[in-house]
Amino acid sequence: MSDSPSSIPSLFSGEDTSIEYILGYLHKNESRGVQDFLINRLYDFPSDQVVNFLPQLVNISIQREDCESYTSFFLDTAIKNHFFAVKLYWLLQANLLDCQNQFVKKLEHIIHSLEKAIVDGQRHRRSSGYQPPHLFALNIAETEEELLIHKRARAEYFTDQHKLANTLAKISITLIGVPNDEKDSMLRAYIQNVDTWIKDTRFWYKRSEKSLYIQRIYRGIVLPIEFQGSDSKIEQIVSIPSEESKCFKTKARVPYKIIIETIDINEDDLNETEPASPQVAPKSEIIEGLNVEDLESSLIDKNEARFAGFEEYARKARPDKEDRQDVISMAGSDGSEETPWGESWEETKARLQASSAFGYYKSWNARAVIVKGHDDLRQELLAMQIIRKSKEIFLEAGLSIYLRPYDILIVSHNSGLIECVPDAVSLHSIKKNTKNYTNLRDFFARTWDTSFEEAQRNFVESMAGYSLVCYILNLKDRHNGNILLDSKGHIIHIDFGFFLTNSPGGNINFESAPFKLTKEMIDAMGGYDSEMYVYFKVLLFQGFLALRKQFDKLRLLLDMMKHTNFPCFKHPSRAISDFRSRFQLNLNEDQCLSFINDLVLTAAENWKTVKYDSFQRFTNGILP
Repeated sequence: MSDSPSSIPSLFSGEDTSIEYILGYLHKNESRGVQDFLINRLYDFPSDQVVNFLPQLVNISIQREDCESYTSFFLDTAIKNHFFAVKLYWLLQANLLDCQNQFVKKLEHIIHSLEKAIVDGQRHRRSSGYQPPHLFALNIAETEEELLIHKRARAEYFTDQHKLANTLAKISITLIGVPNDEKDSMLRAYIQNVDTWIKDTRFWYKRSEKSLYIQRIYRGIVLPIEFQGSDSKIEQIVSIPSEESKCFKTKARVPYKIIIETIDINEDDLNETEPASPQVAPKSEIIEGLNVEDLESSLIDKNEARFAGFEEYARKARPDKEDRQDVISMAGSDGSEETPWGESWEETKARLQASSAFGYYKSWNARAVIVKGHDDLRQELLAMQIIRKSKEIFLEAGLSIYLRPYDILIVSHNSGLIECVPDAVSLHSIKKNTKNYTNLRDFFARTWDTSFEEAQRNFVESMAGYSLVCYILNLKDRHNGNILLDSKGHIIHIDFGFFLTNSPGGNINFESAPFKLTKEMIDAMGGYDSEMYVYFKVLLFQGFLALRKQFDKLRLLLDMMKHTNFPCFKHPSRAISDFRSRFQLNLNEDQCLSFINDLVLTAAENWKTVKYDSFQRFTNGILP
């Protein structure tokens, strides 16, 4: 690189001082002085913004010969933002298990330093009057003894966060060997035990001798999932109603859905009516220090013992086999004759709040979460980063193109938690469970008889958004079990296991269409000659131009991750070059219009799309 450390500051005198601009130079220039300067510039950005690029920062940091400036930035930001700290810790742990040998020591160094920072709440020892920040801070004076107690409490709290997330993931893995007709009942028995553990932990720390600080943080466990539309920055999980949990059908894994009840950690305690357990189990001795290997083995041992107890509980708690529900999609309900979405999410929340011991808190909320074990979600997180950035680009351009990103929390190299999209079911589920279903056009007319045009517009605007995403990512496996329809008419794509250079069937690239556009979808827009179909093509054109203008920001997300073991980067150079070629950067706007028209012609009723849907119906029973 020609840029020297002394010349780099002049590059930031212009208008573009975006975080992507800085990351771009971090990626391109390996000079230590330049790296230190650029990392220092990251301190100017809110940690809530930086966390969106955490996978890229982690990946690039371990490839640098000297990563001390990265480590310092990670630690300083982790102390200020607990969500950042936990997400970083689990991401580092996930990368540790599959990174190249020469990077192991770097990762272990960062992890060890991060553990100390999370527990101490600071990087260096300071005066006794200093209140280490954590999830929240109380304006109370602390003695040296109280500081030590709180430090120990933070250590145990961090361990319990790890334990909760890993236990939820292990339930998913354990259910793989359970007979299909017993999965849901076993799951509910497991979740009942987890909920009891959360409750017993809360009561153990509510003892009078515990400080207000400790009582407050242990009111509920916090997991760093950022839900769309959340007003609360830090939501404590106070309950997981076991009867609301359900398994999903897949061949190799058992993902499942739970609903968590949360309250804002900053809301003051009220006169709680929650009854105490008959016998609150004492907490184990508070952990004074954390070590990666000790922590992992401790969690495994404790979870094994916990699951030994779960098995006996589950045998006694199993309901009748008929209690099980048939769930296909990754979100929402199975459908009914009245409405494909069943009970609305707002109705579900109102029902749960009415019976909740915490329902009277102003900040009470319910969140739906998908738990996936035996599944590496880091590639899916990368796809979601592209979707989230694309949505930002469309909003900045003032375009009415719809995308619905959702948060993905990496727990380990083979497990994670996913924000559940409410009031959305798969197209397969709609076709299977809607009485007298004929086609999407008729379904829209019957379902939204008084608001048909609004629902149709929502459909078109979301079809445009996800068609563009499918095209630029070369997204595959687009059967009707991976495409949702929400209660407002929006199409939402899920499950991003195949994109860039990998596809189902050993990369034979059978799905050659740029995106899925069946005759049924076209008819739902009104047909080839309709205004809505023209509107769809206009949105595709406008959205494509908007994405092209910020191509570098999209490419950067992928380019900084290409040296990973993700299946989508089996051929890293080709993955990036093909991604670039799909943007047709050599074309002018008039030529782009012709190109988009050609894409639509290729996608519309593409015979390979039809054949792939037929294949999925024959092999997996997914309706086309």
